[in-house]
Amino acid sequence: MSASVGGPECTKLKKEYDECFNDWYTNGFLSAKSNTNECEDLFIDYKECVMTALKQKEILPLLEQARQESPFEAGGKFSSK
Repeated sequence: MSASVGGPECTKLKKEYDECFNDWYTNGFLSAKSNTNECEDLFIDYKECVMTALKQKEILPLLEQARQESPFEAGGKFSSK
């Protein structure tokens, strides 16, 4: 398991989501038993934790600025508008 980008406070949530997703993907999706991600609630909790950590560490404004300066568009390729 890798550490969370959100820091140690999010690592437990990442681990829970990763384990759930890997189990669902292997035993549900690939075996054609389920095409609905049963781990969505865990992902939402993890994402909220990461977003909170990014705000607290004042990284989120930098990400937003970078997105404005170099947005992902045209399939992620650079666009010189």
